[in-house]
Amino acid sequence: MTTQVPKYVEPRTQKMNNVANHLEPWLQLEGKVVFVTGASAGLGREFCLDLARSGCRVVAGARRGDRLKSLCDEINTNSHLVRAMAIELDVTADGTTIEASVKKAWDAFGHIDALINNAGVRGGIKSSVDISEEEWENTLRTNLTGSWLVSKYVGRQMQASKKGGSIINISSISGLNRALMRGAIAYSSSKAAMDSMTFVVSNTYRTNFVYEICR
Repeated sequence: MTTQVPKYVEPRTQKMNNVANHLEPWLQLEGKVVFVTGASAGLGREFCLDLARSGCRVVAGARRGDRLKSLCDEINTNSHLVRAMAIELDVTADGTTIEASVKKAWDAFGHIDALINNAGVRGGIKSSVDISEEEWENTLRTNLTGSWLVSKYVGRQMQASKKGGSIINISSISGLNRALMRGAIAYSSSKAAMDSMTFVVSNTYRTNFVYEICR
């Protein structure tokens, strides 16, 4: 008779496995509603296209309505169902305006399963003594405050719906090591703050099945 020796699992790995068991498999995206900010160009546009190909319904939010229309037309032309809706969203606006945009995004398909906070700006590459106050404030307003406000109002809706959801904030390695982008003091500061904000907010939602993560 042989004795089975239990396989040792490093505590951190076990903890990650326990968390993963509560999350849906990555491939089960069919029918999910995903709200993407900064969707009119770059990463945001590509997120929308890839999510639609995976079977998601997409709410595309940005300021440039003509580009959003083009994106949604491209997605919907290749589907017999409406899979993409455009919502005007300016993440530098005040909270009341952003809340109204989030409400429209929620109503587009009746709910939101996931939010991707992608809207952001890099700003100029300048010495910390040369950057203007206006550029500093615009970068933080867009990258940090805007993401917080959209998360706040989407999170409220997710909590009220009792269905939960996921909030994904697009950060940058520059928030971890500013030397990787010398001169981008406002951008790096905004991303470092976003990392911290994400950690704090995720603890707030822990018991409400709303998951907030940073990528």
